[in-house]
Amino acid sequence: MKILLDNGHGAETPGKRSPVWPNGKQLLEWKFNREMVALIAAELQQLDIEHQVIVPETTDVSLAERANRANVYYSKGIKCILVSVHANAGGGTGWEVFHYPSSEVSKAYAQIFAQVASKALPEFKNRGVKSENFQILRQAKCPSVLTENLFMDTWKDCEFILSQEGKERIAKLHVTAIQQIIKNG
Repeated sequence: MKILLDNGHGAETPGKRSPVWPNGKQLLEWKFNREMVALIAAELQQLDIEHQVIVPETTDVSLAERANRANVYYSKGIKCILVSVHANAGGGTGWEVFHYPSSEVSKAYAQIFAQVASKALPEFKNRGVKSENFQILRQAKCPSVLTENLFMDTWKDCEFILSQEGKERIAKLHVTAIQQIIKNG
């Protein structure tokens, strides 16, 4: 199975950032997503798990193009899963994962991610598995999940995901879920 990693959003995407906190720190989602994908990819490399970062650019790549890049592998008959990595916003708290509503395989993979997240991030609310008609999930032909890794506009969440420990734990969460998915076939 080939793991396709999507780091969503580019440097010029409007918004997609935390407030500037009283300590002067700010999370830029495009940068966070790329840091997370790099950590996940490095660990997959160490484990000899086949993977591909489908958006190596720092600029915005359209959702349609990101899905097309994933679909290249699927169209070649390569068994794959697309994992799109994000930070959430909207004043909430916690971790959640999305799948496309009509994909039972994607739903099963999302459930694995949510189970791993419960154990990996016990101090944060697990918002669970949700189905959504997101373009990247809808247009990708392979099973796909989109993770929202805490809320960048909630101080406790953002402080954690700005920390090295937080980034490492979230990356490990993704790798552990991917390993379980591969093991289960």
